[in-house]
Amino acid sequence: MRTSGNLLLVLSIVLAISCKPHKDGPGAYDPRLERPYCNDPSAVNYNWDFPGTPDSTVCYFPADRLSGRYMLMDSVFFPDNSLDSENIRTVYFNLYALSKSGVGMVGFCNDTDTLKFTSDRYLRALADTLFTAGQFFCSTADTFTGYMQPPMNDPGSLYIDFTVITDSASGGLKYHRGTAIKQ
Repeated sequence: MRTSGNLLLVLSIVLAISCKPHKDGPGAYDPRLERPYCNDPSAVNYNWDFPGTPDSTVCYFPADRLSGRYMLMDSVFFPDNSLDSENIRTVYFNLYALSKSGVGMVGFCNDTDTLKFTSDRYLRALADTLFTAGQFFCSTADTFTGYMQPPMNDPGSLYIDFTVITDSASGGLKYHRGTAIKQ
């Protein structure tokens, strides 16, 4: 019995010494691993072309995509959805990047006021506001909330839906809606 125990011990030692850990060989070549992809979660193209090599230079952000000059036939609606035919006008405005996701709008009201928006990676730009009723809109007596977003299949246009709360003298709530075309 003692011999079989010694034999088992010697056999175990010989096996432990003779065994080498397994090493994987090189894998098959995959050209997809060489292409760059954006790894910034705030970018529109986050993780597109994954797998690959992370490269922040291929990223583009919501403010970059939305920036440009637009033309809008501004339609104003009352709360009952009837058209305010006296306030229909053609508006030219510019959107420009304030940050990766911040967008400024100049020209909707006049050429000096900037309306500010924050866009997500799906290009939905919401009006920035710290006020209960919204951001100032064209005057300090009016505030607004709302959003802008390009339609899924038309990157050259921008759907606009603003809710404007006007001062009590001019009559309450109005909606600015329409599709702006990039110039």
